Amino acid sequence: MHRPSALFCCFLLLFALTGCGGKNHTASQPSQAYDNRIADEKHFPQDLSYYAKKAGAKRLLIDREQQLDQDRRHNSIFFGPWSMSRANTKKSEVCIRKARGYKLGGLRWPQDEWNVIVANANVGSYPSLAQPAITLRDTDLRQIPTHEPRYDKAITKAESYPFDDFQYSLLTVGMPVFITHSSADSRWYFVETPLAAGWVDANDLAPVDETFTSTWKSHDLAAIIKDKTPLTTNLFANIGALLPIAGKSGSSLTVYYPVREANGWAGMRTTKLSRQQAQPKPLPLTPGNVASVGKEMFGQHYGWGGMYGLRDCSATTRDLLAPFGIWLPRNSRAQGRTGVVQNLEGMSKEEKEKIIQQTGTPFLSLIGLPGHITMYIGVYEGQVAILHNVWGVRTVEGANNNARHIIGKTLVTSIAPGAELPNLYRPVSFVDRIRSLSTPGVR
Repeated sequence: MHRPSALFCCFLLLFALTGCGGKNHTASQPSQAYDNRIADEKHFPQDLSYYAKKAGAKRLLIDREQQLDQDRRHNSIFFGPWSMSRANTKKSEVCIRKARGYKLGGLRWPQDEWNVIVANANVGSYPSLAQPAITLRDTDLRQIPTHEPRYDKAITKAESYPFDDFQYSLLTVGMPVFITHSSADSRWYFVETPLAAGWVDANDLAPVDETFTSTWKSHDLAAIIKDKTPLTTNLFANIGALLPIAGKSGSSLTVYYPVREANGWAGMRTTKLSRQQAQPKPLPLTPGNVASVGKEMFGQHYGWGGMYGLRDCSATTRDLLAPFGIWLPRNSRAQGRTGVVQNLEGMSKEEKEKIIQQTGTPFLSLIGLPGHITMYIGVYEGQVAILHNVWGVRTVEGANNNARHIIGKTLVTSIAPGAELPNLYRPVSFVDRIRSLSTPGVR
């Protein structure tokens, strides 16, 4: 089992390198006056069922026993925070003390405002708690206890640059966490999670006792397979969320979801979901089933670390494989090292395509490059096809050789997206940066 502390330390060390598209995201929002689509988006079928059919829609990608082993591993990591008894994160990692970056509007973060947030973090008394808890809704995992963003460049419109450097990840509703500290004003908790550690709005958590955890863990889990699935009028679950099954019928599942009771502790309620919204985990791992879940994410806009409730590259692959009991770590570099890994570094485009086609498993294998991760889904007209949520490809604009042609969504491309662009940065292109082919869930 991967301990949350180890995941967190890895996340902190690699965070600057492992977001989709890398740390340097320099770009302006594309004009709406022209067709900004790259040639791959127009040429490659943007229909996952097409590739699933070619791969054998009902073919099991790994045998059922092996998948059940992976599912048990998935659950062990997922519920790991409820087995913790003390904090594993170092005090020095709880809050950054020196102001850096920009606020929305283009002003640099002033040290005096930063100091107020640091004081509220109350690092001197860390760790002050040791309490298992659960997320009551999707919630942001933050670097310091604030909802304000921090950018690495001057930004006036948040929607033009979805890279808040305070944002670690988006935690799904019903995720086990371990609270290790409280802010001075009690509005924030520092938590360790199956993905990483960071600050969460206290309103989005409720503490759990042994009765709750044993009951919650005693049921099989349902995987949400449709985004914006309503649990109540004001509570929604997205792909990647896992909730205990309270009952089954032919056309529906009854699942538990967490609530905060009047005494402040977590309680449970039930709701009925259709089989189009949720399925018992793990779903059979077939190209057809992966394509069916993936189509729900198709075209979704890019959001670094789950900003605005969206996904980046690694969240896309992680959430896509979660219903099948395949655990993927949070960042792209770690995902590229999961399962059976083949090194592609230093090879030509043709050599990479050949190896991917010969040894990759469509709808399971991942193709990794620094700061980005994609899923191999098959071949179209002799070219490897990949599914990914990508911010953009590097271009040259005048004296700036680190600009971006914005894509900003989930789509299917070749392994050389944007090759037709006259201003593509060619010394080291997307395909040149591809380093690995990894196939999770296999030994």
